[in-house]
Amino acid sequence: MFRRTEVKDLPQVIKLIEKAQERMKNSGLDQWQYGYPNEEVILEDIEKGISYVLEESGKIICTGVLTFEREATYEKMKEGNWISKEGTGYGVIHRIAVSEEKIGKGAAGKLLNNMEKECIKNKIYSIKVDTHENNEPMKNFLLKNGFLFCGVIYLDRGPEENSKRITFEKLLEK
Repeated sequence: MFRRTEVKDLPQVIKLIEKAQERMKNSGLDQWQYGYPNEEVILEDIEKGISYVLEESGKIICTGVLTFEREATYEKMKEGNWISKEGTGYGVIHRIAVSEEKIGKGAAGKLLNNMEKECIKNKIYSIKVDTHENNEPMKNFLLKNGFLFCGVIYLDRGPEENSKRITFEKLLEK
């Protein structure tokens, strides 16, 4: 079941995030290694209504954020270009994490598919996302799911400020 995250889900979502942080660290990736995302960030996502989960048999197996707020760093991409026209509305995906036992079994794809449906329901036909330049699993996931490489941005806030991120975009069918 795909649904918005509730406050009662916070412990399970944090566990997914922490396991993802651990996997990234163990693979030599410094993404999500500086206290972000943390409980405060996830709680804020829940309160804004932009955090979603995929639940199976009462257990959260995947989480992520979908927001329709414009992303300031996306507005000033210096290396590359978005596919959609400037000024077009878009959804932004952040903070996808999958439970250990569901990695490679389609959970993230199901989450993404439902996020695409949310976009279309809201008359948004573009989804944008960024990831660490060395996050090969995420880059492969995005390419496999129809996203196209667009360029490079540099984060403008938070513990990873000035970090390079690779951007992708997918246009959705109306």
